[in-house]
Amino acid sequence: MPMESDVVHIPQGSVLRLLDGEKEFLLKAFEPRGISTGCIDFQQNIVSFPQAYVGYINLPTRRIMIDPKHNGVNLRHIIRIYYFLYSSDSSDLDDPIYDVDSGGTFDIIELFISELDKVAKKGLPVEYREGRENLQYLRGNINVVQTMMNKQLGRRDIFDCSFDELSRDITINQVLYKAYNKAIRIMDMEKASLLNRDFGDISDIYQVPQITLNTNTMYCKKALTLAYMILNDLSVSDYGNQAYGQNFLVNFDRLFEDFIKKILVTYSGDYNFTYWESEKQYAVCSGADYDDYFKSYIPDMLYLYQENEMPISAFGILDMKNKTSKPFSNADVYQMFFYANELHSKRVILCYPAGREQQNAVLKFNNEDFSLKQIHGVYINIAGDTSKEFKENINMFIDKIKALM
Repeated sequence: MPMESDVVHIPQGSVLRLLDGEKEFLLKAFEPRGISTGCIDFQQNIVSFPQAYVGYINLPTRRIMIDPKHNGVNLRHIIRIYYFLYSSDSSDLDDPIYDVDSGGTFDIIELFISELDKVAKKGLPVEYREGRENLQYLRGNINVVQTMMNKQLGRRDIFDCSFDELSRDITINQVLYKAYNKAIRIMDMEKASLLNRDFGDISDIYQVPQITLNTNTMYCKKALTLAYMILNDLSVSDYGNQAYGQNFLVNFDRLFEDFIKKILVTYSGDYNFTYWESEKQYAVCSGADYDDYFKSYIPDMLYLYQENEMPISAFGILDMKNKTSKPFSNADVYQMFFYANELHSKRVILCYPAGREQQNAVLKFNNEDFSLKQIHGVYINIAGDTSKEFKENINMFIDKIKALM
């Protein structure tokens, strides 16, 4: 891993000149995220990092830290949002998991191994699973018909038994094991060997399920969240000679959208906040040179959506804009006008992240003929280093939104 002196910090969406040999490793980091190679100027050895992404990329001789563009916000605050999305319920905002360690590491694998070690020392979670086996002795419930057949066939293990037994081969451990296998090349080999013994009877999985934690598995919360980070947003680059680097890239735009959705759906206490799972058609395009095709749209979030009415409508529209510039860009205003027209909406709110507490903004239109009279901008402070501040910022944001609705 590059030393601290070899760490280069750049703001989100910046341009960086590459050193010789770095393009190939950058392409490997971009590929799993579906990032276009068009952002790399191969002639000039320059990369324009996509605006949406934050995180870090380990190159053979240096680490590139892509910092959030909001003043006061760093990658640790982004990781906290990830914890919130993957591990929270409506009653745990005071959990120490939301405290930000200002002197702690950014390294996702290092964090994961530390948490996985804590889980392993306490013991991997177990569940009762039904087993069935032919035995020389009675265990659990005997299956009489099959047992009689075994006896007639002269089998040594004649008792066909069904029984419950504790098993560690359960979904939460399978997810942890899958993340461990992805991280193993970056790990200290002694630590990797010790942890591997804990996963000796855990099955490999191909698809990663979403785990619902309960009181018996809550102690795995942080390790599980870091496992999802590794599986979803981290890639490993092979430098050759058994040297490897990790790349952690998070689509901050999408993360912020999911963050606001979960806040309002889960924590607001108002069940009128909803969102669509798929786009809806609003027009058909026809032309002499191509087949007809449909145009569609999907707002980020709706309030009081009336699907069964004709025409469909929503009292309010909320859209998430991860920007540091002044609110209400022309493109955003045009987009909101269209959404409001389609859904006959009376309220439109743009939600912005911030690194400090900011007052609401409002855009009032001069033209009195517009059906939409104004657009509101509401900020949520995603900085602050304690779980108390995190909880207060979330509740303050909820109050602002509900007051406007």
